[in-house]
Amino acid sequence: MKVLLGLTALVLVAGAIGAGPAHDFLSGAIGVDRARVGASAVGQREDLAFMTITNSGKDDVLVGVICSAAGSVDLRAAIPTEGGTTMRTLAAIPIPANTTLDFKREGYHLTFIGLNHSFVAGDSVAATLRFSSGTELVVEFQVDEAIVGDSRMGAK
Repeated sequence: MKVLLGLTALVLVAGAIGAGPAHDFLSGAIGVDRARVGASAVGQREDLAFMTITNSGKDDVLVGVICSAAGSVDLRAAIPTEGGTTMRTLAAIPIPANTTLDFKREGYHLTFIGLNHSFVAGDSVAATLRFSSGTELVVEFQVDEAIVGDSRMGAK
């Protein structure tokens, strides 16, 4: 009986060691968690999106995002200035090796532009993240009514 208990404990420990951190979405060394986008009003043209990216491998760079629910997706950063905050569109966002990067309103984030339809709370929006390493990761952004976009993003 002691041998059986010992073997069972060994198997459980070995399984725990081999299991890395779980991610909502994973491709190679890139994991994405808590991907979310704001709910949008009818006629709204843009919407912000946030997520957490973990890179457990070598340095990589997020170079683009494609999404059939929007005409385009911009990589953006909120840059503090003397007069407040300025949004800058970026060509790429570095994801250094062995780091976790939180995309948030006052930092890096995504902006879905030219929405093809309203994003309704409880739904999800699929998008593909593209990295300089060649990694492509399909992510389902959960539509969250708690995320409120910038007032300049209203209907036009």
